[in-house]
Amino acid sequence: MTATDGNLREQERASEALQASHSFLVADCGHSVTTVTLFDVVEGAYRFIARGSALTTIGDPWFDVARGVQQAIAQIMEITGRTLVNEQGTLIRPTRSDGAGVDYFGVLVSAAEPLKALLVGLLEDVSLASARHALETIYALEVDSFSLADSRSQQAQVDALLARQPDLVLVAGGTDGSNDPRLMKLVETVSLAVGMQDGYQRPVVLYAGNNRLRPKVNEALGNLTSLHVAENVRPALEVERLGDAIRMIGEMYETRKINTVPGLDEILSWSSYPPMPTAHAFGGIIEYFAALYRGRVLGLDVGSDSVTFVSAEPEKLRLFVRSDLGVGHPVANLLNKIEPTAILDWSISELTPAQLRDFLLNKALRPQTVPLTEDELLVEQAVVRQVIRCAANDALKSWGLSTQGKLPPFKLLLLRGSALTGVARLGQAVLMVLDALQPTGIFPLAIDRHGVLPSLGYLAPYDSLLTVQVLEGGVLDDIGWVIAPVGRAQPGQAVMNVRVDSPSLGVLEIDVAYGTLEVLPLAPGQTAELTLKPTRRFDLGYGPGQGRKIKIHGGAVGLVIDARGRPLELPRDAETRRNLLRQWLLYVGG
Repeated sequence: MTATDGNLREQERASEALQASHSFLVADCGHSVTTVTLFDVVEGAYRFIARGSALTTIGDPWFDVARGVQQAIAQIMEITGRTLVNEQGTLIRPTRSDGAGVDYFGVLVSAAEPLKALLVGLLEDVSLASARHALETIYALEVDSFSLADSRSQQAQVDALLARQPDLVLVAGGTDGSNDPRLMKLVETVSLAVGMQDGYQRPVVLYAGNNRLRPKVNEALGNLTSLHVAENVRPALEVERLGDAIRMIGEMYETRKINTVPGLDEILSWSSYPPMPTAHAFGGIIEYFAALYRGRVLGLDVGSDSVTFVSAEPEKLRLFVRSDLGVGHPVANLLNKIEPTAILDWSISELTPAQLRDFLLNKALRPQTVPLTEDELLVEQAVVRQVIRCAANDALKSWGLSTQGKLPPFKLLLLRGSALTGVARLGQAVLMVLDALQPTGIFPLAIDRHGVLPSLGYLAPYDSLLTVQVLEGGVLDDIGWVIAPVGRAQPGQAVMNVRVDSPSLGVLEIDVAYGTLEVLPLAPGQTAELTLKPTRRFDLGYGPGQGRKIKIHGGAVGLVIDARGRPLELPRDAETRRNLLRQWLLYVGG
């Protein structure tokens, strides 16, 4: 068969698939905002049609998440003129001959409360570390942990479990086949505490430890509570296997948290597919991009009540969710992780630490408020920087990818979340991310301003053609490219020479100095060939002093050359620092 025959066959298959095409509606129920997205076929290809959003109605005074979904659907109907629900507010399925309704509906959820988990293991850096790695892939909070290093008495541990009231007790420890009996002593402590609780309060127990101890664990806990057994997360000292435990923890989150969201039963009755945590759907679409780019792709979602950080390579996905960080209710937790001065260092506003505390506490109480002044906006963006930095540092440490606190090389960075997509100018989002992550190398940036990436990741297993065609249709906003060389020099010393050859811009050549942030305008749709020549002490990812020619495309911000150094060091003098921050913000068009 010739290549032409193969192309024709692919076109025929795509045509057949589109002839049987359907419309899709996906609701994403977040802590603060619920969004609903409509996809359908336009001129022979799947496209993003419209998006509606409303406040999430999970809490007071509604206690009915379906209300927010219906309000968001009403927005889509107003935008498109298309009838999607009947007079009773129920979704019309499948699509009728007059065009009303949709064929398929799905639900993503991040509004449910985090899964409270108590971890049990032998060693902090071995079994407990692996248990944490599994727990970090879902919306969860570690409320306590028991290990051999725990100096508390058995009675104190029992009291702690009773006080914490976890939803899940995750037990790990011991290599497969070993005879170490010490884990059973910790299991007996759990058994004592669980036996003292009322039936409805008893946590689920997931055992993911030494396979030889499974009969004894079942004997101790099987008659007291719901006991689940997963593959050992640490079958050998140097081997970590998390897949089975991650799957079971996800199922427990769905059962104990998602399915108890008030009003969810109604919209699940419309759904063609099981609900999915938003973080898992986001991870799935980042995994798709990693296969497309044949290398590591990073995804960052800064939400109201959580931060999700994803690193995906072909055949390997790492997902990290922090449910105690975010720009909404958990934002005050930032004060427990870093000093207020570390936040104020990134703020142009002249706030005192006490005023910053008040700002964060008010934001935690009223997460849906928006900044009313420029000062409030700049403080909030300083907070976002530190939220991202804390989450990314913890993720890299958990994954073992951090090299002296630096991100590993990657080929694409995808951004989402209202803290980044809701900015007045995309340059502000770029600067926040560069300041927080301090990435190195050469890579493009794209942002999910319409909030569709989790929906596409959710639908991909059911209709991969939809995911491919919607992305090809340009649903993401290209921000541009970033060049961030690694090296040290004195301010003003040469870092690299950049020659830009562009059909639209002509030829431009600049010398980049250390300590500077350069932005070259290259609009969406424009292309350019760059000739990069770093000095011998600087590395673009090809080796010290090694240059290269690359082709790039434009974006909303353009080409950003970040030669400010790694790690980024801010001036100690407050006024000098604020002037420098203003200068950087001006350069990126913020």
